[in-house]
Amino acid sequence: MTRADDLDALYTELCEAESLLRSAVHPYQLALDRVTAAKAAVQQTLKRGVKDVIKDPFTSTPPTSMHRRTHRPGRPRKIDSDPELRAFIEARIDRMTFLELASEVASAFPPDRRVGKSAIYDWWKASQSS
Repeated sequence: MTRADDLDALYTELCEAESLLRSAVHPYQLALDRVTAAKAAVQQTLKRGVKDVIKDPFTSTPPTSMHRRTHRPGRPRKIDSDPELRAFIEARIDRMTFLELASEVASAFPPDRRVGKSAIYDWWKASQSS
């Protein structure tokens, strides 16, 4: 029996108990017994449901998309956003210091595309770890 079937059966049981309590034909003790049995069944179903959730809590969640997995807050690095700047830096990073590289970038690129030695170092450090 599934949880939906269990809950449907319990709902029916509670409805019958309610109608017995409202009618004057049946004694109240019979209705009280039915309500007590339904209450115990509801409690048992709830306990079983909680155990199932604890046992396997992530079965229904979809896998994380690549976008969410790699999402970082803030603006992307200028070097990562500009392929020409990135290629320029990658071609020279092995044979120049960060300060020399920053001055080369300043002489080769307009002011809005320039990066300093700290930005180059941060980008280089991040690219080494990935």
